[in-house]
Amino acid sequence: MTLQQQIKRRLKPIYFGVKRLAAQTFYSYSPSDLAAALEALGIVPGDTLLVHSGFNRYSGFTGAPGDVIDLLLQTVGEQGHILMMSMPYSGSSERYVASDPVFNVLRTPSAVGLISEAFRRRSGVVRSCNPLHPILVYGSLAQWLAADHEHAAYSCGKGSPFARFLSLEGKLLFFDAPYGSMTFMHYVEDLFQDQLPVSLYDPAPVSLRLVDATGNERVVPQYFFSQAARERRHFAPIEDALTHQGSMQTAKIGNSELLCVAARDVVSSARELVENGTGFYR
Repeated sequence: MTLQQQIKRRLKPIYFGVKRLAAQTFYSYSPSDLAAALEALGIVPGDTLLVHSGFNRYSGFTGAPGDVIDLLLQTVGEQGHILMMSMPYSGSSERYVASDPVFNVLRTPSAVGLISEAFRRRSGVVRSCNPLHPILVYGSLAQWLAADHEHAAYSCGKGSPFARFLSLEGKLLFFDAPYGSMTFMHYVEDLFQDQLPVSLYDPAPVSLRLVDATGNERVVPQYFFSQAARERRHFAPIEDALTHQGSMQTAKIGNSELLCVAARDVVSSARELVENGTGFYR
């Protein structure tokens, strides 16, 4: 190890310690502050929320991941629903599948953040049995929202929990997560796939192994998004349209950013772009 590397190694914990102290001093906010921010975004009892979240230790939030979940559940109330993604991988799904994994719906951890994994472990949360895009759901309609996801060869398409989420007038919430993390956009792509300039999916499915809630192992077909679709998809125009229309609600609290938008507005903006010939692909 060089002298420069040794110095960097010694300074690194000091740097992050100072950064954490600055967040606690200048950006500190409490769970009750977060609850007020959620209400300011227009989230009300009875809402169905698909939440994308990060848990940044430098955000200034004084609570734990479980506190975020508690606040979300309290805000939507007994008649509301909370959904989160719980993919067993981060990054490339192809790289994940190349390892020949077995997705266990009850045991495989979520790889998309601390809040998602804490939510997965919470009593009463249902996880959809899909090896590529499993969804976590809490609420009175959780079983219905998550049902039969293993039979959806197009994991984000028609017949998936995303379609049911939309039918409930769902809202998308981003807590310290960028708009670009919106998995619901894959449902939008599927909805308008006939108008896309390239094929959305590979021509043949791959076979993936999973273990369902009863402990039975099975093999299910799943279609990957095509390489052309991955290279050419460009969702920024939809975000820009939502912001211009005033459909995207934003809030800043401490060092955290929150976004909230109705799923139907995302679909409507995508439809307008497709119909006027602009689209959301490069």
